[in-house]
Amino acid sequence: MIDNSKRNFFKRVKTPFSFLISPPYYEDKSRFVECYECETKACVEACEEKIIFIENEVPVLKFNNSGCSFCDECAVVCEKNVLDIEFKKSKLNCEIFINPKKCISWNQTICFACLDVCDVRAIKFKGMFNPIIDEEICTSCGMCVSVCPTNSLEILRKEENV
Repeated sequence: MIDNSKRNFFKRVKTPFSFLISPPYYEDKSRFVECYECETKACVEACEEKIIFIENEVPVLKFNNSGCSFCDECAVVCEKNVLDIEFKKSKLNCEIFINPKKCISWNQTICFACLDVCDVRAIKFKGMFNPIIDEEICTSCGMCVSVCPTNSLEILRKEENV
């Protein structure tokens, strides 16, 4: 029996990699299966920010200590051409937002840690307090995540149509 409900019609097709934050140099996430055969994992070593980690045999980004500088190095060294400069994206496959309950600026303490590291100036302040992220400008690089003293910057992974 075929389920023709509207809900199922609008469901997105998921791949095993749709929940991962990936380096910004891929054409199709389904190609990440080719990373299983990569023995060197050169992308990890090439990353100047040291934010590429291998999970389930594929490269993923974690913003614990820094963010993506879009330096191209992981794509340059990718032996399988899964990561390729030709497919460089201007935004990572996630969104970053500020949790006002955790943010000290939203709670009347002056802090510009996230603003200071944002190269594209996507973080805007309403006066001295209340920072917001301009989603149209933000590249989701994650630089702000690692410097936040209260971990108030949270990541929402985008599910992509693959």
